Order: sequence, then structure tokens, then C-alpha cells
Amino acid sequence: MTGVVAAVFAVTVGAQAPADGSDQKRRLVEQKIRLVETLINSPAAKGAAEGREADSRGLIEQGKRAIDEARKALADTRFDDAAKLADEALRSVSSASRRMSPGEGALPESAQRKNLQDLGDQVGMYRSSIEELSKDAQKGAAAKALLGRVDGLTTESKKLAEAGRVGEAGKKMAEAYKLAVEELSRLRAGQEVLLSLKFDTPADEYAYEKKRFASNEIMVDMMVAEGRAAGDKRRLVDGFVEEGRRLGAQADEQAKAGQHAEAVKLMEQASAQLIRALQSMGVPVF
Repeated sequence: MTGVVAAVFAVTVGAQAPADGSDQKRRLVEQKIRLVETLINSPAAKGAAEGREADSRGLIEQGKRAIDEARKALADTRFDDAAKLADEALRSVSSASRRMSPGEGALPESAQRKNLQDLGDQVGMYRSSIEELSKDAQKGAAAKALLGRVDGLTTESKKLAEAGRVGEAGKKMAEAYKLAVEELSRLRAGQEVLLSLKFDTPADEYAYEKKRFASNEIMVDMMVAEGRAAGDKRRLVDGFVEEGRRLGAQADEQAKAGQHAEAVKLMEQASAQLIRALQSMGVPVF
């Protein structure tokens, strides 16, 4: 999951339609609407709409209503109104999906199992780096201790999954991921960190980047739930997350069109936004 400057064509809160022609204004609003529709159809937003959390359900419905109104405004060529409504929908849907935890009740079991597998893959990547660091003369002992803690949480997660407690297994694996990311980053402070990855095809690389993005999304949710985004910092975190999701939606469109190399670059940029969100909450993630 990795960066991009949230600027050039941001479809985030407060974005304004260009003033140099109705065609351009229409295209920008249509892109905003497509983005919100992508978010509404995402597993996180669907989980929010179907979950037990009333506020999340209300935010999803609010987003849907805003999109309907945006379409009407677009049909009436009220482009500025349509853009504001689309931004309102984006705020509502993003907020709803972030309220949902990766635990039970948030998503269907099939989605929970996929989250669990994706997190497990990410933990495996970080585990390899920790294992390599365990050979270091100075930091080897600390790395070995960290390896034991990560393996302990991973084992607990697998046992919970085998017992059919998939939601709890996901939470435990998320703890392992959080621990691996934070502690490896601290151990590697001042060192260049390289994860050696090889992919057979650009499509395989894209699948990996998509998993990395999803894992970092879960990490952001965990940090927010811990209260690390209190006050004005929440607005900053929300901005990074929304930009990451915008770029992620664009990456998905590229991948669907078979343009996987371009999709990889976009998904890396999307992940970078989540990393910035994590860093703003004090997580020393690389």
C-alpha cells in the first residue's frame, strides 16, 4: 500500500468544477458521481448499509439521496449545485464506511474471510523482513522477540478462524499486522527498507497492491477507533482517506480496462495517501 499529492484533480470535499466550459463541468460532476457510486458498492459501504450501526446506515442513505439530487441538478445544467451535492455524498459515504470495524457484523462472512486472507498475506510479507532483521548483530534480539509476538497473534487468528469465529480472527490478524508494521518501522528507523517482491504479470502486481491498500484501510480504521484522530486531526485523516479511495477507484477502472501497469501506479499512489493518514496519527509506517 504507497503516495501522491492530493491535488491536481481531487474529487474530495470542497472540490470545485472548472469554469472553462459546460462540457468540462459536466464531465467533472459525472466523475464525482461515478466515484461515489463505486464507494457505495464497496464491501465496506455495503457492510455499513446492512450493519447494526444506525448512524452508518443513515449516512449511506444520505449519500444516496445526495447523488440522486446531484443527477437532477446535472440534468438541469446546474453544475455548481451538482458538484456540491456530489461532494456531500462523498463525505457521507466515506464517513459511513470508516465507521465499520473489520469485526463480525460489519461484513458478510465471505468478505470477512477475504479480509482475513489479505491481512495474512501482508503479515507474511512483513514477517519476512522481521526474520531478515533477526540476523542483525544489534537489533537481532528485538526482532526475534517481535517475531514471536507476531507469530503468536497469527496462530490465535488461525485457531479462531478454524473455530468459525471469522470476525474475531480478522481482528486478531489485524493486531498482528499493526504490530508488525509499527515495530518493524521502529526497528528500521534510519534504515532504508526494501521489500523484495516479484510478480509474474502486471495483473498479479495489481492484485498485491490492492490487498496492501485494503490492509492499510483496516489499519486506519483501527487507529481512528483508538482515538488517534481526535479533533482537527480527523479532518486531515479523512482528507487523506478520501483521496486514497478516489485514486483506488480510478485504479480499479484502469484494471477493468486491462491497463494493469497504469493501475498499479495509481493504486500505489492511493496507498500512499493511507500511509500519510497513518503517519499523521503517529504510526511510523513506511
